Amino acid sequence: MDVLNAVLLVASLTVTLAFFVYGFNIYYMLRLRKKYKEPARMTGVRPSIAVHLPVFNERYVAERLLAACIRTAERYGKAKVRVLVLDDSTDETSEILEKAASDYRSKGFNVEVRHRQDRWGYKAGALNAALAETKEEFIVVFDSDFIPREDFLERAASYVTTSDEIGVVQFKWGYTNREYNWTTKAVSIGMDAHFLIEQPARYAGSLFLNFNGSAGIIRTKALRESGGWQADTLAEDLDASYRMQMNSYKIVYVHDDVPCEVPPTVSGFKRQQGRWARGSLQVAKKLLPKLLLDRSLTLKQKFEASVHLTYYLVHPLMYASFLLAAIAAILNVDSIKVVVPTAEQIMSIGGAGGEPLTWVQPLWVVFAASILLCTIAAWLYYVVAMRIQRISVSKNLKSLLALGFLGYGISASNTLEALKAFLLRDAGVFKRTPKYAVMNTGGSWRDKRYQVPIDSTSAVEAACIWLAVFAILRAIHFGNFGLMVILAVYLGAYVFVFTTTLWQSGKEYIPQ
Repeated sequence: MDVLNAVLLVASLTVTLAFFVYGFNIYYMLRLRKKYKEPARMTGVRPSIAVHLPVFNERYVAERLLAACIRTAERYGKAKVRVLVLDDSTDETSEILEKAASDYRSKGFNVEVRHRQDRWGYKAGALNAALAETKEEFIVVFDSDFIPREDFLERAASYVTTSDEIGVVQFKWGYTNREYNWTTKAVSIGMDAHFLIEQPARYAGSLFLNFNGSAGIIRTKALRESGGWQADTLAEDLDASYRMQMNSYKIVYVHDDVPCEVPPTVSGFKRQQGRWARGSLQVAKKLLPKLLLDRSLTLKQKFEASVHLTYYLVHPLMYASFLLAAIAAILNVDSIKVVVPTAEQIMSIGGAGGEPLTWVQPLWVVFAASILLCTIAAWLYYVVAMRIQRISVSKNLKSLLALGFLGYGISASNTLEALKAFLLRDAGVFKRTPKYAVMNTGGSWRDKRYQVPIDSTSAVEAACIWLAVFAILRAIHFGNFGLMVILAVYLGAYVFVFTTTLWQSGKEYIPQ
């Protein structure tokens, strides 16, 4: 048992130290955000722009996206814009887009639809095929659920033309369905933290930041010089943006809002987060070794890039914490007990007698305090993002609680994706997040196609629920109430995600 005690203690302290790094980095981001200043603009410029629209089976939003892009082209100047629809669809989405594109061409717009024989490379493959034939100076990319405002191209051009060193200008995402249901309310708050704190903080600190895959304008030359879109990861946007920055181009972030749709279901959110987790860690595995050896980068840039690219390791760390707590509770391991020393134990240090204070107890108090500070940091992320937008925190406590349960609850599924990123050589299948064109409280996703089916991750979550219940019973039996509280949080989160996934999942539509 002594060997087991030692192994679990070392594992627990390692996990805690890793949490410490990611948690306290949040405080650094919150500090840097205050230094953000809106980048310079140069109005009146009209460079040529290619608008690339990657689409795959999106019958509910594809026509809306094309219509919005046509409005931006009309305002910017028809002769200056070419809209290229990259349609890999296998259902009636293709017919919808072909008809709409034909109508717009008859009105003088430069609109083309490209169909590939196969989906090699998925989104990255489609974008790279389009890049090969792009003659325009800049490229704008929109995913199918976005609705760009009419002046988007004007504003994008005004930022990106201020310097030849700018490779990308990334715009903030807004949400058309924030108030649709509890899922969209919670997910929107989580995404706000990225766009209102992390992106402006990294820009203000001259750190590496990322193109988010949509609602951005890219210098064609910069993208080509940096290797174009590559399909060896599931995060072609993160990959390309880091390669551009390593090639001395800059990414600019602006707060201009571009509306889009967030997943209205937990099953859709899990799919999205799983793809982002696997993709970002694939990019870390691919680029971090070269980045860390780059002498042109500062130590601060390297450290922050490492934190940024590996941020989805937080979920495996959370899952490891759950497993360690469960093992310690089941086996009643003495080295993992969050117990506050008594007054008598503290006095025993000076030889006053009583039950002696073990060296493990004060150590765990210190580390428990560190974990608490890191947990508070995560919540501050969300609260500050809400306050920036003047969203009432008190009126959205339920959404914050739901977001917390989602964060803990997807730790199991994201851990599986992280393992795939590190252990498998192939990039994997790009499973897109379905869009249903639900707007605020209107519309329904239940009667539409593209439902996300139950998969193996739900079986893992079910197993975690039973493990947590058994571990809690053992913790109660041994009086290990500190671990019982930790396990209860994970139990609630796994039950929450598992049951909502079952409730919100549906049969996947497969075109004939």
